[in-house]
Amino acid sequence: MSMNKYMHPRNIYHKPPDFKELAVTYPEFKQYVKLDISGKTMFDFKDPDALRSLSRTLLKKDFDLDVEIPKNKLIPTIPLRLNYILWIEDLMDFICREKDIKGVDIGTGASCVYPLLAAKKNEWSMIATESDKDSVTFAHNNVERNNLTELISIVHTSGDTLLTDIVDCASHIDFCMCNPPFFSNTQELHPFFKARSKNRPHPKNAFVASTNEVVAKGGEVEFIQRLMAESKILQNRVLIYTTMVGQKRDLPVLKKTLRDIQVSSFKETEFCQGNTTRWGLAWTFTNYDLKKALDLVKLSAKPPKCKAPLIYQLPVKDTTSESVSNMTDTILTMFKNLKMTIEEVTRNKMHQRYFLTTSSNTWSHQRRKRRERMRQTSEDSLSMQDVPEQNDNDEDEVISPAKRTIEDICENTCKKLRLSTDSDSSREVFKFMCAFNCDQDKLYLEFNTLNEDHNREYLHQILQYVKNNICKDDAKLAA
Repeated sequence: MSMNKYMHPRNIYHKPPDFKELAVTYPEFKQYVKLDISGKTMFDFKDPDALRSLSRTLLKKDFDLDVEIPKNKLIPTIPLRLNYILWIEDLMDFICREKDIKGVDIGTGASCVYPLLAAKKNEWSMIATESDKDSVTFAHNNVERNNLTELISIVHTSGDTLLTDIVDCASHIDFCMCNPPFFSNTQELHPFFKARSKNRPHPKNAFVASTNEVVAKGGEVEFIQRLMAESKILQNRVLIYTTMVGQKRDLPVLKKTLRDIQVSSFKETEFCQGNTTRWGLAWTFTNYDLKKALDLVKLSAKPPKCKAPLIYQLPVKDTTSESVSNMTDTILTMFKNLKMTIEEVTRNKMHQRYFLTTSSNTWSHQRRKRRERMRQTSEDSLSMQDVPEQNDNDEDEVISPAKRTIEDICENTCKKLRLSTDSDSSREVFKFMCAFNCDQDKLYLEFNTLNEDHNREYLHQILQYVKNNICKDDAKLAA
C-alpha cells in the first residue's frame, strides 16, 4: 500500500515524479523508461541501474545537485531523505534556531546526500562523518562538484566513537542525524529474514549496498544505543540528537534506553514514502520539551470521515413509555431470535443504545429458510410412516438425505459470515450499534458500525430484516 499520503506535508514527492517527463528531459534516464502497448509508462524498480539513475535525476531536477552514486554503494531514496531533512527543519523551528545552523550526519555514505540536501536547501553547515575510505573519497568529490565545500566538511573517522570526537572539535552543534545500519549480520540481508512473516511480500525496490553500510554488530539497536550512550556524556553540547529507525519493533527498547539515560524529553515520528515506512527518534538534554513539538505528518493526515448512521422511523402512534417499550422489546426479540448477543449501553426515556454482536449471518434468506423447514417437516412426517421400526440395539444410524440437504443449505445461507470452529464459543464477526431515539412524537431506529473496516452492507440487510418483520406484525394486528 502506498504511504505517500502520509508524507511530510512539505515533501515535494507527495505527487510521484512524471517518469515520461523525466525521460524527455534527461537522456541518461530515458533508457530505463519503457512504454507498453497502451502507452503507459513502465519503470523497473528492481533494476539497480534504473533506481540509481532515478535518484541522480531527481537530485538534479529538484535540487540542482549533481551526485555520483557508485555501483557498489547504497542507493539513497530521495523522498525518504527529504522527509528526514524536513523533520529536522521542524525541530529547528521548534527551538527557534533560524541562522547559523550546524549539524552532523553520522555515516554519510558515498553519496553524502543528507549534507548535500541540507546545505543546498537550507544553507546549513554540515559535518559529514564516514569510516569507509572509499565512501569518504566519493563524498569529497560530490561536495566539490556541487561547490559546497564552504558548507560541508567530510571527516574520516576511525569508528571508535560516533560523535564525541566531532563535538570536541566543534564550537556548537545544533543537531545530529544518523541513518544506522539495520542488520546485525549478512544473513539478515536475505528477504526471507527481513520479512516479519512468511507471507509478507518481498521489497519492490532493488537493494544495493556495501556490507559496512547496512550491517553492524548488534544491528541498528546496538548502533543507536552507542549514540545514546555518547549523548549522555555530551549532554547539551548537541541541542537535539536524532536518528532514523528502520524497524518498528526496535522502538520500545530504544525508548526505554532514553528513559534509562534520563533525557529531558524525546519525540517519535514516522517517515512514510512509497511502500516504505521508517521512524525517527529525537531526544535532548536541554530544557526544550520535544513532546510539545508539532508533528506535521500526523496533523496533515486527515482522519477518515465518519459515515452517517442508517436511520428508520418506526411505526408507532406516539412516544409514550408504553409504546416505546413495546416497540423496543419487539425489535430486541428479533435480535435474540437471530442469536445476537445484546449489550445495553445507555437506557433512558429519550435515548436507548445497545451493542449487538453476531458470529454468523442469521438474517439473510429468511423466506428460503422457512420453506426448507416446512419441506423438511413434511418429509419427516412422510418418512415416519414409511420407515420400519428400528431396534434399540441397532448400531447403524439412519441419516436421511433431507437432513444432509438442510445442513448444506444452512451452510450456504451463512456463507458471508461463518461460525467459529472453536468448541467453547463462537468468535465475534460483526458488531454494530443499535439506538432508539425519541424526537417529539416520533421514534427512530439507528444503526451504525463500531469499526470502519466492517462491512456496512450487513447493516442494510439487518435493517431490511427489521422492516420486513415489523410490517408482518402490523399486518397480523390489522387482521
